[in-house]
Amino acid sequence: MGKKHRDRSKPAPRIVAVSPDDGSAIDLKNPALAALLSWCLPGLGQIYQGRLFKGRLFMGAILGTFIAGLWLGGGRVVYASWTPGNTRWAYVCQAGAGLVALPAMFQSLHLQGPAKQPFFGSSFMAPPLTPGQYVSRDYATSLASADPDIEAEDFFDRPPWRQSRIDEVSIWHRRFGRWFEIGTLYTMLAGMLNMLVIYDAWAGPLGMPTDDERKAHRNAASAASQRKEAPK
Repeated sequence: MGKKHRDRSKPAPRIVAVSPDDGSAIDLKNPALAALLSWCLPGLGQIYQGRLFKGRLFMGAILGTFIAGLWLGGGRVVYASWTPGNTRWAYVCQAGAGLVALPAMFQSLHLQGPAKQPFFGSSFMAPPLTPGQYVSRDYATSLASADPDIEAEDFFDRPPWRQSRIDEVSIWHRRFGRWFEIGTLYTMLAGMLNMLVIYDAWAGPLGMPTDDERKAHRNAASAASQRKEAPK
Protein backbone atom coordinates (compact mmCIF):
# COMPACT_ATOMS: atom_id res chain seq x y z
CA MET A 1 0.00 0.00 0.00
CA GLY A 2 1.18 3.52 -0.69
CA LYS A 3 1.94 6.07 1.92
CA LYS A 4 -1.01 7.76 3.51
CA HIS A 5 -1.39 11.36 2.53
CA ARG A 6 -2.41 13.97 5.08
CA ASP A 7 -5.96 15.13 4.63
CA ARG A 8 -5.47 18.64 3.29
CA SER A 9 -9.04 19.53 4.17
CA LYS A 10 -8.13 19.52 7.85
CA PRO A 11 -6.91 22.84 9.21
CA ALA A 12 -3.26 23.08 10.25
CA PRO A 13 -2.78 22.51 13.99
CA ARG A 14 -2.71 25.69 16.04
CA ILE A 15 0.24 26.57 18.24
CA VAL A 16 -1.05 26.97 21.76
CA ALA A 17 0.36 27.83 25.17
CA VAL A 18 -1.02 27.11 28.63
CA SER A 19 -2.12 30.01 30.78
CA PRO A 20 -0.39 29.90 34.19
CA ASP A 21 -3.48 31.52 35.72
CA ASP A 22 -6.22 29.01 34.97
CA GLY A 23 -4.57 26.36 32.77
CA SER A 24 -6.61 27.37 29.73
CA ALA A 25 -5.20 27.12 26.22
CA ILE A 26 -3.97 30.30 24.52
CA ASP A 27 -4.05 30.31 20.72
CA LEU A 28 -0.79 31.99 19.67
CA LYS A 29 -1.91 32.03 16.01
CA ASN A 30 1.23 33.00 14.04
CA PRO A 31 3.87 33.48 16.78
CA ALA A 32 6.43 35.08 14.46
CA LEU A 33 3.92 37.67 13.27
CA ALA A 34 2.73 38.27 16.83
CA ALA A 35 6.31 38.87 17.99
CA LEU A 36 6.92 41.30 15.14
CA LEU A 37 3.73 43.18 15.93
CA SER A 38 4.70 43.47 19.59
CA TRP A 39 8.05 44.93 18.59
CA CYS A 40 6.38 47.44 16.28
CA LEU A 41 3.94 48.50 18.99
CA PRO A 42 4.17 46.98 22.48
CA GLY A 43 1.20 44.71 23.17
CA LEU A 44 -0.05 44.68 19.57
CA GLY A 45 0.93 41.02 19.16
CA GLN A 46 -1.14 40.04 22.19
CA ILE A 47 -4.12 41.99 20.81
CA TYR A 48 -3.70 40.11 17.50
CA GLN A 49 -3.85 36.86 19.49
CA GLY A 50 -7.08 37.93 21.16
CA ARG A 51 -5.47 38.67 24.54
CA LEU A 52 -6.95 42.14 24.68
CA PHE A 53 -6.51 42.98 28.35
CA LYS A 54 -2.87 41.95 28.45
CA GLY A 55 -2.12 43.69 25.14
CA ARG A 56 -3.64 46.97 26.28
CA LEU A 57 -1.88 46.73 29.61
CA PHE A 58 1.51 46.19 27.95
CA MET A 59 0.88 48.98 25.46
CA GLY A 60 -0.06 51.53 28.11
CA ALA A 61 2.72 50.61 30.54
CA ILE A 62 5.61 50.44 28.08
CA LEU A 63 4.67 53.37 25.89
CA GLY A 64 3.89 55.39 29.01
CA THR A 65 7.33 54.61 30.45
CA PHE A 66 9.05 55.47 27.17
CA ILE A 67 7.22 58.77 26.72
CA ALA A 68 7.78 59.71 30.37
CA GLY A 69 11.52 59.13 29.97
CA LEU A 70 11.60 61.16 26.77
CA TRP A 71 9.81 64.02 28.54
CA LEU A 72 12.05 63.89 31.62
CA GLY A 73 15.11 64.17 29.39
CA GLY A 74 13.75 67.16 27.51
CA GLY A 75 13.19 65.09 24.37
CA ARG A 76 16.95 64.55 23.96
CA VAL A 77 17.62 61.17 25.53
CA VAL A 78 16.68 58.96 22.55
CA TYR A 79 19.24 59.18 19.78
CA ALA A 80 21.50 56.84 17.80
CA SER A 81 25.17 57.54 17.32
CA TRP A 82 28.06 55.26 16.41
CA THR A 83 30.78 57.84 15.83
CA PRO A 84 34.05 57.42 17.75
CA GLY A 85 33.81 59.02 21.17
CA ASN A 86 30.05 59.43 20.88
CA THR A 87 28.73 55.87 20.81
CA ARG A 88 25.22 55.69 22.23
CA TRP A 89 24.96 52.16 23.62
CA ALA A 90 21.76 53.09 25.45
CA TYR A 91 20.01 53.13 22.10
CA VAL A 92 20.45 49.35 21.80
CA CYS A 93 18.01 49.00 24.70
CA GLN A 94 15.79 51.90 23.63
CA ALA A 95 15.30 50.34 20.18
CA GLY A 96 13.52 47.43 21.86
CA ALA A 97 10.51 49.71 22.35
CA GLY A 98 9.83 49.46 18.62
CA LEU A 99 8.79 52.02 16.07
CA VAL A 100 8.66 54.86 18.61
CA ALA A 101 12.48 54.74 18.77
CA LEU A 102 13.07 54.19 15.06
CA PRO A 103 13.16 57.90 14.05
CA ALA A 104 16.46 58.19 15.93
CA MET A 105 18.10 55.78 13.51
CA PHE A 106 16.88 57.67 10.45
CA GLN A 107 17.92 61.00 11.95
CA SER A 108 21.43 59.71 12.63
CA LEU A 109 21.86 58.27 9.13
CA HIS A 110 20.62 61.47 7.50
CA LEU A 111 22.84 63.70 9.63
CA GLN A 112 25.90 61.59 8.77
CA GLY A 113 24.92 61.36 5.11
CA PRO A 114 25.43 63.77 2.22
CA ALA A 115 22.73 66.15 3.47
CA LYS A 116 24.63 66.79 6.72
CA GLN A 117 21.39 67.53 8.53
CA PRO A 118 18.48 65.59 10.07
CA PHE A 119 15.20 65.13 8.24
CA PHE A 120 13.43 68.45 7.67
CA GLY A 121 16.17 70.14 9.68
CA SER A 122 14.47 68.99 12.91
CA SER A 123 16.66 68.12 15.88
CA PHE A 124 14.04 65.70 17.31
CA MET A 125 15.86 62.43 18.11
CA ALA A 126 18.91 63.70 16.20
CA PRO A 127 22.30 62.85 17.73
CA PRO A 128 24.27 65.64 19.42
CA LEU A 129 26.94 67.47 17.48
CA THR A 130 30.57 66.90 18.35
CA PRO A 131 33.57 69.22 17.88
CA GLY A 132 34.79 69.15 14.30
CA GLN A 133 31.57 67.71 12.86
CA TYR A 134 30.36 69.14 9.55
CA VAL A 135 26.71 70.15 9.17
CA SER A 136 24.67 72.03 6.61
CA ARG A 137 24.40 75.80 6.82
CA ASP A 138 20.64 75.59 7.34
CA TYR A 139 20.99 73.19 10.28
CA ALA A 140 23.68 75.31 11.93
CA THR A 141 21.49 78.39 11.55
CA SER A 142 18.40 76.63 12.96
CA LEU A 143 20.35 75.38 16.00
CA ALA A 144 21.76 78.83 16.70
CA SER A 145 18.31 80.40 16.52
CA ALA A 146 16.46 77.72 18.53
CA ASP A 147 18.95 76.85 21.26
CA PRO A 148 19.93 79.62 23.71
CA ASP A 149 23.20 77.84 24.49
CA ILE A 150 24.35 77.76 20.86
CA GLU A 151 25.46 80.79 18.86
CA ALA A 152 26.36 81.35 15.23
CA GLU A 153 30.00 81.81 16.30
CA ASP A 154 30.03 78.20 17.50
CA PHE A 155 30.40 77.10 13.87
CA PHE A 156 33.37 77.64 11.59
CA ASP A 157 32.62 78.53 7.99
CA ARG A 158 33.77 75.63 5.81
CA PRO A 159 31.99 76.12 2.46
CA PRO A 160 29.66 74.56 1.58
CA TRP A 161 29.34 73.35 5.20
CA ARG A 162 29.66 74.69 8.71
CA GLN A 163 31.98 72.97 11.18
CA SER A 164 30.85 72.56 14.76
CA ARG A 165 33.08 73.45 17.66
CA ILE A 166 30.56 72.53 20.36
CA ASP A 167 30.00 69.37 22.36
CA GLU A 168 26.22 69.34 22.30
CA VAL A 169 25.75 66.40 24.66
CA SER A 170 27.63 68.35 27.35
CA ILE A 171 25.13 71.17 26.88
CA TRP A 172 22.27 68.72 27.38
CA HIS A 173 23.82 67.28 30.55
CA ARG A 174 24.36 70.76 31.94
CA ARG A 175 20.83 71.86 31.09
CA PHE A 176 18.88 68.84 32.31
CA GLY A 177 21.18 67.61 35.08
CA ARG A 178 20.24 64.28 36.62
CA TRP A 179 16.98 64.21 34.63
CA PHE A 180 18.95 63.41 31.50
CA GLU A 181 20.19 60.18 33.06
CA ILE A 182 16.81 59.38 34.61
CA GLY A 183 15.08 59.91 31.27
CA THR A 184 17.65 57.70 29.58
CA LEU A 185 17.03 54.99 32.17
CA TYR A 186 13.27 55.12 31.67
CA THR A 187 13.51 54.78 27.91
CA MET A 188 16.01 51.93 28.22
CA LEU A 189 13.75 50.17 30.71
CA ALA A 190 10.80 50.46 28.33
CA GLY A 191 12.82 48.83 25.55
CA MET A 192 14.06 46.00 27.76
CA LEU A 193 10.59 45.29 29.16
CA ASN A 194 9.26 45.06 25.62
CA MET A 195 11.70 42.21 25.00
CA LEU A 196 9.66 40.22 27.54
CA VAL A 197 6.45 41.27 25.80
CA ILE A 198 7.85 40.08 22.46
CA TYR A 199 8.79 36.74 24.03
CA ASP A 200 5.29 36.47 25.52
CA ALA A 201 3.81 36.95 22.05
CA TRP A 202 6.18 34.35 20.60
CA ALA A 203 5.98 31.61 23.21
CA GLY A 204 3.11 32.47 25.54
CA PRO A 205 3.15 33.45 29.23
CA LEU A 206 6.36 32.98 31.17
CA GLY A 207 4.66 31.42 34.20
CA MET A 208 4.95 27.66 34.64
CA PRO A 209 1.63 25.75 34.83
CA THR A 210 1.13 23.09 37.51
CA ASP A 211 0.93 19.37 36.75
CA ASP A 212 -2.85 19.44 37.19
CA GLU A 213 -3.13 22.30 34.69
CA ARG A 214 -0.97 20.45 32.17
CA LYS A 215 -3.10 17.31 32.59
CA ALA A 216 -6.34 19.25 32.17
CA HIS A 217 -4.98 20.92 29.06
CA ARG A 218 -3.90 17.58 27.54
CA ASN A 219 -7.30 16.05 28.26
CA ALA A 220 -9.11 19.02 26.73
CA ALA A 221 -6.90 18.93 23.64
CA SER A 222 -7.40 15.18 23.26
CA ALA A 223 -11.18 15.49 23.59
CA ALA A 224 -11.26 18.26 21.01
CA SER A 225 -9.19 16.17 18.61
CA GLN A 226 -11.49 13.19 19.01
CA ARG A 227 -14.56 15.33 18.33
CA LYS A 228 -12.99 16.58 15.08
CA GLU A 229 -12.07 13.08 13.90
CA ALA A 230 -15.40 11.47 14.86
CA PRO A 231 -17.52 10.52 11.83
CA LYS A 232 -20.53 12.75 11.26
